[in-house]
Amino acid sequence: MSRWTVETLRALDLRYAEQGLHLHQRPFRAAMEILGPAFVIGVGGNPEVQKIMDAYAEMIPEVDDNWPGMGVGLVAVVDQVRRFVVPVVFGSPGPINVWAALGFSSQEEWWRWCREDRDMAARTSFAFADVADLTYGLDDMRSSSAPELTLWKMATSNLADAANGLPTTFSVDSMLQPICMTAELSLKAALVKNGADPGSFKGPAGHDLKKLMERMARETPHRDDATATDIVARLPAYVASRYAPAGLNRLQVVRLALGVQFLAASTVRRFASRDLAAEMEAGDWPAPRRPFFPN
Repeated sequence: MSRWTVETLRALDLRYAEQGLHLHQRPFRAAMEILGPAFVIGVGGNPEVQKIMDAYAEMIPEVDDNWPGMGVGLVAVVDQVRRFVVPVVFGSPGPINVWAALGFSSQEEWWRWCREDRDMAARTSFAFADVADLTYGLDDMRSSSAPELTLWKMATSNLADAANGLPTTFSVDSMLQPICMTAELSLKAALVKNGADPGSFKGPAGHDLKKLMERMARETPHRDDATATDIVARLPAYVASRYAPAGLNRLQVVRLALGVQFLAASTVRRFASRDLAAEMEAGDWPAPRRPFFPN
């Protein structure tokens, strides 16, 4: 196959959807299938590759927004939320420009979004550090097929749901479920990583986030424990919030989302060597880390 039209791309997209191929992977796959041996990229490559991929993106713009990178997280200024994708870094990374990693076109754009407030900018820096520690820490463990990785994978999936929904959602009540699930799955993952039986969490006790947090702090103590305990104590009743509003406003829910993002990262920091947050906490600005729930 080498000749193609938009109908060719539509037929391929239907097949890819039935196969469960992720949106961001489809333009590249379509170019490979259409061009066959003529698929060549890089210096001296076939320009038809980019034409096909551009046409696919024009047909389905979501392919450009669906790339997961290393993972998805959120930053916020007051209750204004921005989703970001943690970039994939090859080799030894140099100094990190947080504004670029968060998807801003310039430092000035980031500064304006932070309302020209050093405190707000610091909060976005630590939020980025949390998601970087979470995603790269899990990537360091990817060679293992242990059950805790499945739990952490589901936790990051729920965190991505919150990051995708909070920027534009009108009603924040529906966001409490992925927020609470991120907390529960992360806590259970840490406990399983430390030797707990995955089957021991069945029943109502498995949803008791405070007891799960107490157990994790007792078994794998960490500098994050005081902050993590406070976050868990503020989460609404997990099961009850499925069926009735928890009475929280948007700002409260956004703070909880940022809090469980920190909690998820903290569960991974207990076992991985990644700790960008510690580097930020030890230096000058953006240190110190600001409280998630200021008085």
